[in-house]
Amino acid sequence: MLEEAVKKTVVVPPHVCVMPVRMQEAWLLFDEVALRKAAGNPRGRQPLQLPDIRKLEQLPDPKDILYGLLCEASELTGRRLKQFSVNERVHRLAELIDDFSPLRALSAFQLLETEIQQVIKTQGWCS
Repeated sequence: MLEEAVKKTVVVPPHVCVMPVRMQEAWLLFDEVALRKAAGNPRGRQPLQLPDIRKLEQLPDPKDILYGLLCEASELTGRRLKQFSVNERVHRLAELIDDFSPLRALSAFQLLETEIQQVIKTQGWCS
């Protein structure tokens, strides 16, 4: 009885389950311009080997690849590279990506987009 009363009074906000095939860091491995900005070196010349976007979901360790690319893009060496806060830069990278539409080539991202559209429709947030 008490459980049913609680269920009636608790408001559960709309939610979407995000389930990347590997790690969500894989979804940050496609925008070289944003990656260079996040690394603090927007005009860097170090060649970066970003993985093929269609193969992001098959990468064995996207987090390791992302961290490595951020370090390469920073073009820092020695003590400065050791002080480079990769975790901070990953969060910055997510903020800097303006267009995630290239990820529509990935099945997990397509599913996420569909779920978001369904929540928007169900909640009446669109006209």
